[in-house]
Amino acid sequence: MFLRRSFSLFAVFASLAAVACGSTADDARPPENPDEVPPDEVIDPSKPGVEPNAIALQGCPGLETDFAGDAQCLRVPDPGVGMQLHIGPKDYDDPDELGQLGPDGKPLWLMMPGDERTANYRLYSPNEEPIYYYHQHYRMRNGSHHMIISRGEDATKDQPEGWGGRSSILNAIGGTQRITEDWPPGGLVADEDKGLGRRVEPHTPLDFQLHFYNFTEEPTLREAWVNLIFKPEDEVKSNLGMLGGFTFFSVPPYSKATVGNTCKAEHFIPKNDAGPVRIVNLFGHAHTHNTRFAVWHDKADGESDLVYDSYDGAEAPTFTYNTVHTNKLPDADAKRSGATSGKLELLPGEQLRFACDIDNNTEYTFRGQNEVATDEMCNLFGSVDGLGFPCFDISNIRR
Repeated sequence: MFLRRSFSLFAVFASLAAVACGSTADDARPPENPDEVPPDEVIDPSKPGVEPNAIALQGCPGLETDFAGDAQCLRVPDPGVGMQLHIGPKDYDDPDELGQLGPDGKPLWLMMPGDERTANYRLYSPNEEPIYYYHQHYRMRNGSHHMIISRGEDATKDQPEGWGGRSSILNAIGGTQRITEDWPPGGLVADEDKGLGRRVEPHTPLDFQLHFYNFTEEPTLREAWVNLIFKPEDEVKSNLGMLGGFTFFSVPPYSKATVGNTCKAEHFIPKNDAGPVRIVNLFGHAHTHNTRFAVWHDKADGESDLVYDSYDGAEAPTFTYNTVHTNKLPDADAKRSGATSGKLELLPGEQLRFACDIDNNTEYTFRGQNEVATDEMCNLFGSVDGLGFPCFDISNIRR
């Protein structure tokens, strides 16, 4: 079956080496993450059409730690419904576990005030049989910036669970840049999306790239929960592939610049000679000095449509393009993020073109690295109906 050989593309944001962030100016600090999930982001399991995992989205009753973000915890789904991937300490009250140091000399789980780190965590999927999924739920504790989940490479299949290792650019299967992300929004699936899914083999090695920062005055935790909801194999007709594009740049201190890149239809996998590339969703990845992230659909007739427009910097939203979700329209004058609605399809010869307005009011040169407050990024991600959309010629990097 074609899904057995499917893979997907998702850009690795930068080096996986652990880094520490020094002091930052107040105007460079990212917005604080909420300690609780807003009520309107909690799915009501009584609503018709809501998926069977909805009860798990209500949180973890009785979880009380000394760390911000307890409300982000996801309950483990029923074994017949889905599986959970969890990265975090086993005992929140064990000082030896919380204080255990890694090779970099820093605690494995604790983030001390002023700390910022991007690191990989290897775990193995708990499924005993092959599974498929479409619905995905992501939660991370306060101070998280992104999570990228990749299938481990064969050369590292015997690596033990724990911190360490590297992500592969070719093998990513999901992720988020928000502490709360549920997909599809509201649990609603459009008719054209009902055949989409991803396959996970038994005990698949998974590498989580996690970026956390702590700009508070109290210790925080590196912790994340992911629930993947099973989908019957006979309902899966096509792969839910990943879209990923980078921008490489250098913006000097105290200057402004517009940078960006393109995702050309001919780089879609498989080749789109027989039909259009269907974009399922899009989100821009940026930091706190990105004042606008815009995406245009450049058409074969020379026209261009603005399909994604974010003024939210590091909190750039995810927008879904199908026949059941209505996106709010952007408003440049009010600096309000938004997107077009309906299907988003690229014909042969067409492309997505994305651009970021960067205002570097710091003493640092921005080079597209991981630091949230002292560097900047302009990377476009999302999902497609197909094996993947790398936004670059994969033949130059494939082994």
